[in-house]
Amino acid sequence: MLALQAAAYRPGCVTARSGRRLYVLVPAGDGEAGPARTLLASARSVPRDVVLAGAGPVAAGPAGLPASREAAELVVRVLRERAARLPAGEVRSAAAAYDEVVPEATVLRLLDRVEPLWGSLPGPVHAMVEHDRVHGSAYGDSVTAYLDASCDTGTAARRLNVHPNTLRYRLRRARELFGVDPADPAARLLAEIGLRLAARRSHRTGSP
Repeated sequence: MLALQAAAYRPGCVTARSGRRLYVLVPAGDGEAGPARTLLASARSVPRDVVLAGAGPVAAGPAGLPASREAAELVVRVLRERAARLPAGEVRSAAAAYDEVVPEATVLRLLDRVEPLWGSLPGPVHAMVEHDRVHGSAYGDSVTAYLDASCDTGTAARRLNVHPNTLRYRLRRARELFGVDPADPAARLLAEIGLRLAARRSHRTGSP
């Protein structure tokens, strides 16, 4: 359906499929900044399925196409990570252009560089993640929710569907047991990095 919509979108559209991915090359008019924006909107209308669509920046010529495709793929990764933080019943189709997700895309690029090094740097976050894996505890999820909520206990507790006092207890124990203290800037940064990488690894393996 999306391939047909893309082919009919405007003359010169070229489509190619790779597994479950559909790539669309959209010709831009003179000075046109977002030739794919209307096409992106159609991705949200596909019934009974979740579609994530991303558009890279306009390439000045054929040599710029690989970079534009890479940017579009990065947008889809951003949308996938957003979806992974939602309850399954709330996940919906989504679309975005690269210039709309630059901060998140930049974080993903940085994490890609850090990931090969992270495993050789054991520390508090590693210990907490391993404890959760072995014992089925939820310290990592609790710290993640707290950080995602800009350290607002009430908001984080609602997202976790727990009482705020339960969340405060978990955060206190994470600090006592592992030294993961969101109040400390360095510890907070390491927790952000480590927990994002742990979530990425869990998503790849399908493990809890």
